[in-house]
Amino acid sequence: TASQSSSPDNLYGWGILNTLEAINYFPANTFQLSVDVANKWNLVSVPGINPDGMSVDNWWVNHSGSVFKFVPGTGYTEVTITSPGEGYYMYNNGSQVYNTGDEWPAGGIQLAEHNPIGAIQGWNLIGVYEDTVDVAVLTTTPADQIVYPIYEYIPGTGYATITNLYPGYGYWVRVAGDCQINLPDGKAGIPNAAANRNRKSEDFIRNEWGRIMLTDAAGNSYTLYAVIGNVDLNRYELPPLPPEGMFDIRYSSGRVAEDISTSAKGIDMRGITYPVKVKVENMDIKLQDETGKEINTDIKAGEEINISNPAIKKLMVSGELIPDKYSFEQNYPNPFNPSTTIKFALPEAAEVTLTIYNTLGQKVAELVNSKLEAGNYSYDWNARNVSTGMYIYELRTDKFVSIKKMMLLK
Repeated sequence: TASQSSSPDNLYGWGILNTLEAINYFPANTFQLSVDVANKWNLVSVPGINPDGMSVDNWWVNHSGSVFKFVPGTGYTEVTITSPGEGYYMYNNGSQVYNTGDEWPAGGIQLAEHNPIGAIQGWNLIGVYEDTVDVAVLTTTPADQIVYPIYEYIPGTGYATITNLYPGYGYWVRVAGDCQINLPDGKAGIPNAAANRNRKSEDFIRNEWGRIMLTDAAGNSYTLYAVIGNVDLNRYELPPLPPEGMFDIRYSSGRVAEDISTSAKGIDMRGITYPVKVKVENMDIKLQDETGKEINTDIKAGEEINISNPAIKKLMVSGELIPDKYSFEQNYPNPFNPSTTIKFALPEAAEVTLTIYNTLGQKVAELVNSKLEAGNYSYDWNARNVSTGMYIYELRTDKFVSIKKMMLLK
């Protein structure tokens, strides 16, 4: 976590220091900072001015190798001198806490000018200043350029959406066009921040969507989603791939969510420790490797398989989502001659009858009379042996009954 204060209540190791001494030691233009970093790669930033210098060595004494910023249109670029407002990928030797008074000057980090952050269309890697900032209070010039959500990178988990930006960490922000990102005083905020957050995060991931959870032998885990309904898939684009060797799982489209009901979609895996466990929820899927020779299997909701071959870096997945409610559709075409299709959905296993009657209530056909598993179903009725007219078709289970009409015209 990151903290900001010039109050002795929050100073490290100054328990008996009186208030006057604390104020003299920590000038008003400085703040205290504590940043937790994980072993290996981290997304970090510099929220102020380090009195010892702004080089990567001054900020992260235990970093290993190069520190990278991201330049839209170019990619990752090595840096040696840091700047407030930028975010960086930094590889740290071991987990640790970087603290004012330990790795950083005891006198505090100096405040930096709160200049707007220049952003180029697409993904930008940024950091904030000394205050925590609610993502809902971010503004841009010109207005409304941020494409939500904003992402952090969690070691062992991968990219995840966030609601607050903390000093000392780096974040991925996508903008629709070139703009300036304005960072307000995190303490002041904006009165309608909560309303803005609700608007921007509403239904980002929906409970009824299918889930494909991949977990490797090192405990790294990530979940991909299979969407239902009319969804703007561009909203689910993930940030650029992290540096080589880092754990990352995504659809080949670069998204965290896809429609896999219409065609097979690729899943790309990087930085994986084998074996990898694949588990699905809310859906049944067909899973293959790229060739379909090593892996070619069906996985039902709640089931899982292990992938042991480290040569497998890409999977192909397709499947049907398990419906969250009963549904019974109008036949198509209607009117028809002589065949038509009837579709329905079951959210659970059930004894099902699908029966067709004439207008006198006489049964003329029974398309289903058996137990069916949860899923989506489609049955054709060929009416070549019955006369023109109105017919009634009924779907019946223990928990659901629905009746519809259809017209046969010969």
